[in-house]
Amino acid sequence: MQRLAVTLLLVCAGCKFSIEALTGVGSAAPGDLAVDGEHDGGVAAPDDLAVAVADLVPPGPPDLVVDPCAGAPALGAGNVAAQCVIGDPPTIDGDLSEWPLASFLPMTKTTSAQANGTWDVTGIPNDTNSAARYFVRWDLQYLYVALSITDDIRNTPNPVGSQLSENDAVEIFVDGQHTRSSSYDGTDWQLVYSADAQKVAAQLTVTPWPSGTHEAWGGISPAFTVEAAIPWSLLGNNAAAPGRLVGFDLKLDDNDSGTTRERDLILYYNPGTGNGGCTAPNCRADAFGTVQLQGR
Repeated sequence: MQRLAVTLLLVCAGCKFSIEALTGVGSAAPGDLAVDGEHDGGVAAPDDLAVAVADLVPPGPPDLVVDPCAGAPALGAGNVAAQCVIGDPPTIDGDLSEWPLASFLPMTKTTSAQANGTWDVTGIPNDTNSAARYFVRWDLQYLYVALSITDDIRNTPNPVGSQLSENDAVEIFVDGQHTRSSSYDGTDWQLVYSADAQKVAAQLTVTPWPSGTHEAWGGISPAFTVEAAIPWSLLGNNAAAPGRLVGFDLKLDDNDSGTTRERDLILYYNPGTGNGGCTAPNCRADAFGTVQLQGR
């Protein structure tokens, strides 16, 4: 009877009611007129008759935070993929344990474009004598390069000011704007890292070491590792973003005699007319290969 009276109150539009219309239904407390979905005839909690707030509030906008590593185009043929590490950059300390070592790329006599000098007396490639593995990463501040060099004899007789490339050393070449010119411009660099933690920079001729770079050596002699962070400020005005192309090459120098290097490997080396007849990466940026910035 109580429920019928309430129903009439709700559906009889335009009817005139008074409090007396409910006389005779007993002296029930106001809560007795509410219906509890779980306990029929009980006192409903206030939220039993309310619609959940989440049902009334329209869904919020989708997550507007876009991962800056996302959206990389397909890797171009022959390009080296640089892994995005925005938010989780490597520590430049010479320790490569935080790098994906299983994904490192080989730099051997077989995989390199150019191999100069002797390897052993039989002429068979001996990569335990001199070889390397490498990987490239990037974030919004730096292009990162890690190298792990295999060497059986450590020799670094040449001090800074002479030819560090005559030592056991590794060289990183970068063409920041990927202009691939036959000479060097202000965003092209040859960075030489001797196994004994010496370094020298050149842009066709020796130049002061560029500020803002970070580098560290590690490993157990005669093998060694090099970890380098090259700031985008050295590499031109293009934004660091997925898909960006950077000219890139590596050169590995090996000195076993203690006087001059006997062999070297150049990773890419695309010979052409060159700068003044020189076809090597230390003379011309169009000899480099290409790094392409990719996602995570």
